[in-house]
Amino acid sequence: MNYKTILVTGGAGYIGSRLVPALLALGHNVRVLDAMFFTNGLKFFSNHPNLHIVKGDVRDRKLVSSMLTNCDTVIHLAAVANDPSFDLAPDLGKSINLECLPYLMATAKRLGCRRFIYASSASVYGTCESPLVNEEQRCVPLTDYSKYKFDGEQILLDLTDPSFETIAVRAATVCGWSPRQRFDLTVNIVTASALLKKEISIFGGNQFRPNVHIEDLVRLYSTLTQRDSLGELNGRAINVGNETKSVSEIAANVKKTIEDQFPISVSLKTTSSNDSRSYRLNSDLLRDKLNFYFNYSIENAVTDICNKWTDGFFADSPNVLSDVRYNNVINMKKTINPSLI
Repeated sequence: MNYKTILVTGGAGYIGSRLVPALLALGHNVRVLDAMFFTNGLKFFSNHPNLHIVKGDVRDRKLVSSMLTNCDTVIHLAAVANDPSFDLAPDLGKSINLECLPYLMATAKRLGCRRFIYASSASVYGTCESPLVNEEQRCVPLTDYSKYKFDGEQILLDLTDPSFETIAVRAATVCGWSPRQRFDLTVNIVTASALLKKEISIFGGNQFRPNVHIEDLVRLYSTLTQRDSLGELNGRAINVGNETKSVSEIAANVKKTIEDQFPISVSLKTTSSNDSRSYRLNSDLLRDKLNFYFNYSIENAVTDICNKWTDGFFADSPNVLSDVRYNNVINMKKTINPSLI
């Protein structure tokens, strides 16, 4: 069965602005509900005949019910993303990342939605000494952000039945270019620093970070909308991470990739850190149950950003690392309280 009407919450964001065009290319009718706290990554698609964009709050119950009516599939991306952004306004983060979920998810089921895909996070595992973390590993979230992601999984998966398929996508740290670019994600920020300053500064370095290229994540979400049935994955969480590398290895990869493409030399600087978040992700379930393989690497993500940099995509920004358009924390400070900047 090809689900034809898809609601993407947060669809104008970093991931959504790559995902929505992919869903449109598959012939879907796509609805986007986005608060537009950030730059609209779908501005060039606003006139697409199969796209309906609504600026609104996922906590608005009346609006949510309207957007879910006659909807086949939900991809729930909307959230206050990452720990630093969440910590700026914990009450706001909790209301968006957790408190609105029971109504959103239960209403989707009540109105006849057939499939609900929830954007969770690999950070739900916390710190783990296992060589590779699969979906059977006990989750010990270290922060409110990751705790509420895990709580959201439980709310959704408890609603599962044959007529309401559910799945939680525990994505690794995403990397690569998007029309709503972020330069506050590990690979992306290291790449921007190298291009802007010819220097990479890392904190710690021994922490392991699983990564996934944004195009692979988009391919996965698209695959999950296309399948007739989720089969054995119905009611489960799945890991989505390709390369697990230490922060030091990531920095070295970025340095080499950029130096191979540009006639510049990039220096590396390491500072101690008390960041204990470290985990290695096993994504074999994707291969075994979905026959899904990753096609893109960290090097591909760096190259994509470099190409956009060369093409002048960021030419209007004197410093992309402090630009409100590309940094969630800076944007949150401006949105919540401009005096924090």
